[in-house]
Amino acid sequence: MKPSRRCEPLCVVVTATGTGAGKTVFTAALVAWLRRKGEDAIALKPLASGGREDAELLHAAQDRVLALDAINPWLFEEPLAPLLAARRSGRRVTPTALVDHVRDIARGAGTVLVEGAGGILSPLVEGMDVPELIVALRARPVLVAPNVLGVVSHLRLAWNALPAASRRHAQVVLMTPRVPDLASSTNAGLLADYLPAERIHVFPRLTKTGLRRFGAGVADAVLAEVARGLGIAEIVPRSSPSVSRAPIRG
Repeated sequence: MKPSRRCEPLCVVVTATGTGAGKTVFTAALVAWLRRKGEDAIALKPLASGGREDAELLHAAQDRVLALDAINPWLFEEPLAPLLAARRSGRRVTPTALVDHVRDIARGAGTVLVEGAGGILSPLVEGMDVPELIVALRARPVLVAPNVLGVVSHLRLAWNALPAASRRHAQVVLMTPRVPDLASSTNAGLLADYLPAERIHVFPRLTKTGLRRFGAGVADAVLAEVARGLGIAEIVPRSSPSVSRAPIRG
């Protein structure tokens, strides 16, 4: 018997230990993989500061099925935490506006990936950081971190910052650096002393060609493990073509 479809989107919030950890690369790879597997998946980056490159990568990864303004409705010029960038530009984004936008765009989708901004406790909007967003969206979190010396401490702190209820499905993704070192090969094992070993995944570094293909074939095994841990893979048809959504103009 095939598993029944969800009545509402499964929401995944992709956050990190800090800025530049690899959230966008991972989110792009996961949404592209899910769509290749037949899941009606979309990816959003509601808040961006300093440029739209991350949102543009997500735009391409999901076959441009959403308008760029739907993926990223709030863009601030200065490369600062979104809350501070908004304040300095004289703008204000409320928690209600942020959550409502995600819910509106996600309506009818199977899975919606929401990429945060900066680290897990980087201020998003007035009165809401990533942990509050996870609760509001009833989301399952992915913690992304660079697989380098020092990441064990950073990830343990980030894990403890997650809402307790969300840890049941939380996944950790270690992004392989350009030049791996001894820590890169030992971090996952050490982390397993403190976090569930089956939740820890090492994501391979993608070449420029691999990045353009969003890891097709290169990172599939890791993406499948993460999806399974999040509870997505169990409802993804194994041999179905990607689902096409009508473009949403934002």
